[in-house]
Amino acid sequence: NNPPTDNFLNLIRWSIENNSMTKVGFIGLGNVGGKLAGSLLRNGMELTVRDLDENVAQPFLDKGARWGESPKQMAQNVDVLITCLPSPAASAVVMEAQDGALQGLSKGKIWAEMSTTDEAEVHRLGALVKAAGAQPVDCPVSGGCHRAATGNIAIFAGWERETFFYPLW
Repeated sequence: NNPPTDNFLNLIRWSIENNSMTKVGFIGLGNVGGKLAGSLLRNGMELTVRDLDENVAQPFLDKGARWGESPKQMAQNVDVLITCLPSPAASAVVMEAQDGALQGLSKGKIWAEMSTTDEAEVHRLGALVKAAGAQPVDCPVSGGCHRAATGNIAIFAGWERETFFYPLW
């Protein structure tokens, strides 16, 4: 049973169904991020979450998610780290701080960026992710909170071809 090669979401779905991608981290549980993280949790993904406000994470923790002590610790312990943050500045802090995700990313890891940001910042952070040995995936989302809540949101994932076949299974 080989992984699909048509798109990123089908690969994620296949990985869940085949218990292949076991660990996902999600940083940013705001209006959209919280809905997307909830969908991953409902679909059986082993999920670690983090938000500036730990109280926002409590419903996820109550349903079996783990709390991420820092972006670095999360990046070290998951296969895919997803960030869904409100600004380029927030993304930079989460990625580049002393305990930031870049300090924990390494070969075999994927960083999926779903934050409200701009192309230049995604490329800048993506280059740092590659320098750490991990693979960046740019994942802008469209559809708003109401569609995110139903799992019916558009995610436009872009990555290097080799990332698509990364050994997460």
